[in-house]
Amino acid sequence: MPAYSVSQVAALMRHATMSTTYKPALLKALVRASRKNDALEIPLLELGHEIAKMYWNQTVVYHLRQAAVIGKEAEVVRRLRALSTEYDARAFSDLPPDGRRRVETSMSRVLAINVLELFHRSKPLDMQPLYVWRKGSAAIALTAASSRFIREHGNTLELIANYHWANYLEGCNRLAPRIIQKVARDGAKRGALVKYLKLLTDDGTGACFYCERAFTAENGAVVDHVIPWSFLLEDPLWDLVPACARCNAQKSDWLPEAKYLDRLLVRNARVLRARVGTKVSLLVGSDDAQGLYEAAVSVEWPGYWSPASKTT
Repeated sequence: MPAYSVSQVAALMRHATMSTTYKPALLKALVRASRKNDALEIPLLELGHEIAKMYWNQTVVYHLRQAAVIGKEAEVVRRLRALSTEYDARAFSDLPPDGRRRVETSMSRVLAINVLELFHRSKPLDMQPLYVWRKGSAAIALTAASSRFIREHGNTLELIANYHWANYLEGCNRLAPRIIQKVARDGAKRGALVKYLKLLTDDGTGACFYCERAFTAENGAVVDHVIPWSFLLEDPLWDLVPACARCNAQKSDWLPEAKYLDRLLVRNARVLRARVGTKVSLLVGSDDAQGLYEAAVSVEWPGYWSPASKTT
């Protein structure tokens, strides 16, 4: 009988008592650290680095709650949000070296306090631990067998971790769309929107959807999502508008004031439905758009933005 099996790890995660998402995060970090080299010792700082990136993507990029009550979220999650504000950083790679060290060190300390010791508590009786860690040690130790197992079955182990992480988050973010994709993704990878610009402006629209100033050579037209892409995780035509470069940059991934949703719904009914003809399936009804906007509000998405203000 092999020392480890995918079914054993699946059982470990299935029977785990999860009051936080640290266990699936640690499983994913084990996979990712093992891919980088086949060393049998993995420093806690390296695990902290991998987990910090995951939580950064989910909390800063996608604004997913990691607890049902925002005030009960893990301390490391609150620190990530604070660092994002302090350094004005949206991507983890935007953090300067000292910022990354701060969050990696914080995460490694959390692992040492109450994560590493509890990870194997729900493992099947016939399963050997994936690693050994002794209190006070700065690294975990793998066996040759566990290291090989993790590297050979890494993709499957990540799928198991993603499923249980997303399953937990669905209870904390009931109205947020595409949670499994947000858990599985390594940051925001967006497609180009320039292909939509002609469609959105060839009716003669020559002004910004938000500030309503005419486009100029210095402040030209770009395509913007009214409800942020990082919430929807797609580029639906009904959500796209022509905006000036200045408003697009200032709005970033903020949620705009409700009046802009009203303006969007009027625009869709007046222009887009007639223009796309047989492509009406690309649109959603006003109730659906309103529901998605309210869903973003419900998960405390950053907002509300307008060209004249940026307040929470």
